[in-house]
Amino acid sequence: MKTLVFDPSYGCAGDMILGALIDAGVSIDQLKSALNGLNLTGFDISTEKTERSHIAATQMIVNVEETATHRHLADIYEIIDEGKLSNSVKHNARSIFARLAEAEAAVHGTSIDSVHFHEVGAVDAIVDIVGACVGIELLDVDRILSRPVAI
Repeated sequence: MKTLVFDPSYGCAGDMILGALIDAGVSIDQLKSALNGLNLTGFDISTEKTERSHIAATQMIVNVEETATHRHLADIYEIIDEGKLSNSVKHNARSIFARLAEAEAAVHGTSIDSVHFHEVGAVDAIVDIVGACVGIELLDVDRILSRPVAI
């Protein structure tokens, strides 16, 4: 059984997760290929080596041309569903966005269908979340464990 363990002791952001997955063995070319299967334009991903607190790591850089776009959950589902992605990646990405919609709805006292995502609906957030789902699938992970996220 292959287990992926996250230790987000310095926080947890999409680019950090993608960089960690690349350091764990995900091919940047395979990741790019999968993300290019999304029905999204105006983005590019690249990596560079970095060091934080004397720890070497890969930094994922998501360059986006998009300006402020607000999307509803149905819009994001459509982007995911129309993508050339495996069924498990689609399922996992949809599940993550559903959880985010539930949290947003609770905070704003509205329904899930009424939630409109700002930053999370932007192309870079979609790339981060779908990319993480792709990376986990590429690593053939059976189980994910995580220490608490530092806040």
